[in-house]
Amino acid sequence: MSLFIKRYVQFMDGLSEWVGRFSMLLIYLMIMVLLFDVFSDKALGIIQNWTLETAQFSLAAFYFLAGPKTLKDESHVRLDLLYDRFSERGKAIIDSITIWLVIFYLVVLLWGGISSLQYSWATNQRLPSLWGPSLVPIKILMNVCIFLMILQSLAIFFRDVLKIREGDAS
Repeated sequence: MSLFIKRYVQFMDGLSEWVGRFSMLLIYLMIMVLLFDVFSDKALGIIQNWTLETAQFSLAAFYFLAGPKTLKDESHVRLDLLYDRFSERGKAIIDSITIWLVIFYLVVLLWGGISSLQYSWATNQRLPSLWGPSLVPIKILMNVCIFLMILQSLAIFFRDVLKIREGDAS
């Protein structure tokens, strides 16, 4: 496998790891916002109209940002009826085929996400609430993360091809 592809896999694994670790901090942000909401309401008697949506957006951002790391670490849900019985090379062959189904799904998801972002941008779409935050930032983040998942999926494909080739060399 070429040096460029090996570096690409290393770069994407590192980027996915970093983005995933950053996403973990968003849980703390969500907890702090919700604690502030409870304190403000119960102790001060002041109801905040922005805290619930901020907590929802931080949770959504957590899920989006954790996607590439979840793929990298293979900590996603997998149906393992036969898969565990295969050799490492056999698993790599299966994965190198099925990752293209994941990539197809992610490309369709990105296509819809871009369309949704364009609509939100053109209409200045906002949540129908007192605070009324714009949906554009979370939709931008969603699309960036879907794109990162596509790039990580390609890295997974290249890693599987390397495993298959190493199996042929033995």
